[in-house]
Amino acid sequence: MVIAAVCFVSQKRGTAEIFGINEKINAQRLWEYMTKENPYQCYPAWPGKEGIYESTMPPGDILRLYINDLALDTVVNKKGIFPNGSLLIKEIYTEENKVSLLTVMYKEKGFDPHGNDWYWVKYGHDGEVKLEGRVGLCIECHVGVADNDYVFTGSIKK
Repeated sequence: MVIAAVCFVSQKRGTAEIFGINEKINAQRLWEYMTKENPYQCYPAWPGKEGIYESTMPPGDILRLYINDLALDTVVNKKGIFPNGSLLIKEIYTEENKVSLLTVMYKEKGFDPHGNDWYWVKYGHDGEVKLEGRVGLCIECHVGVADNDYVFTGSIKK
């Protein structure tokens, strides 16, 4: 799958809250936002993780990580915790360098206080929702880095 994105330099990349006050968080709405309204391919990479790279975590997936401007500010300035509206999108590639899955972490205030309010989604390459919400499999793995706001990629603390 190839998702084409038109990026505008002056456009903020994923800085607004996606869900309105009366709108319930859901994976389909998130997909629309990050692929059509504010294409994630226009987001910056995690500093030092630009381009496609091999994960150091089992099973050693080949991936690319995009983060919105809110998340980038947290990473660069070592703020210690991602703010509401932070969005981390990981493309996972096949051996043939094709996107097979996308895994997403979206910070939604009040969604899951015990899990630092992360909303987890696993999409197929076509946007099919495989898992969403308080995903035990994701949380069980990431709880080992709960002191880094459930993120493995790099420290967000000073």
